[in-house]
Amino acid sequence: MRILLISALFSNIIYAQNIALQYNLKIGDSIKVFQKAEQDIVQDFNGTKHELKNVLEGEFTFVISNKTDSIYTINFKFDRFKLLTSSNLSGEVINIDTNNDFEEGDIQGKIFSGMIGTKLTMEMYKTGKIKSVSGTEKMIADMVNNAGVTDEFTKQLMIESMKKEFGNKSLARSFEQMTYIYPLKKVAVGDTWTNSYSGKINAKNTWKLEALKDKTIQLTGEGDVKMYSVDDTLTMTLNGTQQTNITAIKLSGFAKEMSVTLTADGFSVMEQMKDTEIPTKITSITTYKTIKYVQ
Repeated sequence: MRILLISALFSNIIYAQNIALQYNLKIGDSIKVFQKAEQDIVQDFNGTKHELKNVLEGEFTFVISNKTDSIYTINFKFDRFKLLTSSNLSGEVINIDTNNDFEEGDIQGKIFSGMIGTKLTMEMYKTGKIKSVSGTEKMIADMVNNAGVTDEFTKQLMIESMKKEFGNKSLARSFEQMTYIYPLKKVAVGDTWTNSYSGKINAKNTWKLEALKDKTIQLTGEGDVKMYSVDDTLTMTLNGTQQTNITAIKLSGFAKEMSVTLTADGFSVMEQMKDTEIPTKITSITTYKTIKYVQ
């Protein structure tokens, strides 16, 4: 009986220990990640609903090239990009898969094939907050050149437009939604901490360490989000919430599986109807999965 009591006491002490949750990556580590996002957008035009569905898939590879006491330098590249967009009013709008061959007139497919294989560089703190991304200038140039555009003015317009989505700052904020999950302080199971990130999605998150297991870390997150998206034809302003569930690899801190469920409501304003606010709702589920980790 005394042994059992001692074992239980020891287990409780281990359970309550404060630990430093952070990335513990080694130079040479290679991590391949699969991402899938399913997004539904519903706009209500005076009782007529426009339902738009986006299904995006991507694969990308991270290789740790250097590290200091606080920052990892990571080389990364896109291996695949797939996007299917459909509408209840217009049918199939976009169908791109960079694993497939493109027909001669498929400009969209050719543009996105320019993303594949370009070497980019990321600097990331051990919390997952991203300091910088560099190298997107060449990737964007490849995307524009693949389109076969020869007019210099048109090229520059395309480059400036693509910087909003695929420029250094935009990609940094986009990847931060996957990586920025750890606190600056030590925590125990049951503890919570907060952080925030910005970009197309601005989120204030509260994270919780749910469990520590032999090989994995279980985290959950709840966040308030604000979405503000502007392009040539449409502006969207929405507010909502997101819930995140993460199973991370204990040894490295990298997410083994991650899912983010988002719901947001607000309005859209079309360029040709600037005074008309269109009620808009977005729901999405984004998942990340590490499909290969070579240490």
